[in-house]
Amino acid sequence: MTLTQEAPVTVARWIAALEAGWRARDPEAIAALFTADATYHQGPYGAPHTGRAAVAAHWRHTLSRQKDARMWFGDPIVSGDRAAVEWWCVLYDPATGAPRNAAGCLTLRFAPDGRCASFHEYWHGAPGQELEPAEGWLR
Repeated sequence: MTLTQEAPVTVARWIAALEAGWRARDPEAIAALFTADATYHQGPYGAPHTGRAAVAAHWRHTLSRQKDARMWFGDPIVSGDRAAVEWWCVLYDPATGAPRNAAGCLTLRFAPDGRCASFHEYWHGAPGQELEPAEGWLR
């Protein structure tokens, strides 16, 4: 994918599909958004999850530790085959019901077919809090 007039719409559709997979608690739908050899980095340290099966396994584990997630995504910033988007979520521990927040940024590099080939996720968490984004932030 290269920067064209349609690129922000294409990236926004990809983000909407990620959000739909998250809401549906469907790790396979999320993994289908990635190339077969995609790398998925969660934070700057540690080895990436590589390939669709690893992305699905990561999301399976992630979803097992949360319930009733509410999420917001900002408008993507697109340049060439890369995009960045801010996000925010409120979710709950399935065992205790305790709330927690997370907010961060995704950076993505896309393959020509529109699937994500490289995904970097940076975020900060606020355990024990149930905060929606401030007015004007991702709304």
